[in-house]
Amino acid sequence: MTVQQHTTSPATARHPGAGYWADLSPTIGDRLEAVAEGYMDVVIEAITQHPRSLQTAIGPSELGVTCTITLLHKLNGDPEPERNDVPWRPTVGTAVHAWLEDAFEAEGRRRGGDPLRWITERRVTVGQIAGQDVTGSCDLFDLQEQVVIDHKVVSPNSLRKYRTQGPSQQYRCQAHLYGKGFEDAGIRPNLVAICFLPAAGDLTDAYLWAEPYDRSVAEAVLARVNRLAMELQVHGIEKALALHATDECEDSFCAWHNNGYRNRGAAQTPAVSPPAGSVWARFAS
Repeated sequence: MTVQQHTTSPATARHPGAGYWADLSPTIGDRLEAVAEGYMDVVIEAITQHPRSLQTAIGPSELGVTCTITLLHKLNGDPEPERNDVPWRPTVGTAVHAWLEDAFEAEGRRRGGDPLRWITERRVTVGQIAGQDVTGSCDLFDLQEQVVIDHKVVSPNSLRKYRTQGPSQQYRCQAHLYGKGFEDAGIRPNLVAICFLPAAGDLTDAYLWAEPYDRSVAEAVLARVNRLAMELQVHGIEKALALHATDECEDSFCAWHNNGYRNRGAAQTPAVSPPAGSVWARFAS
């Protein structure tokens, strides 16, 4: 058996150039290659045409990004430059989110007549940008403890980083924005939490981060993005991009900085320090 790396053919595949490993030896090669072409086409088509992949409107998960260039493009409704790869890891995260939604809803059905504890995928309005409502689906809300919970499926390296350093500014701001959305709907959270789940490894590697809900964190995010929206309205996209050309981008996979923009200079947005009271909890069997 000779296992080698291959790519889908431009002559037979909707998505040519997709890599895969297979044994295309003479005895089974032609049939297996046809299987691989069809298999990869279905998977890639489903990923690239998923609503999350096609979304251009800015949402709560993006309002807290540190990259000003990304925010300006999002506010302008610009689609991201085409990727050179298929976003498989985010797809795994999406699939785990769907499984978790089913699991918590099943728990609610199992409890029967008991008071509802878990609210899954509740759509909330977190605020307005340039006069337009920004809405998003919060992964989970614990009514018993009054806690916003966001699921994040991450690599082992990222999980270790978040355990020692806490969540990124983007993730932390997203949690507080959902908290504001619930508060505006009449349910004030006590805490906001992020459950970091391992994309590879065991469930005992999972970590839960939490801190007291702070409306001012969400309001600061909205104020910053509204300032950028005003700049965009006054100057237009090209001048606004030029004004922020030297702003720092902390995302090494940023689509915009990897496609022609140079990441240099100091950040224009100060980091948001977590308030006292942030806590870590380790899940263990």
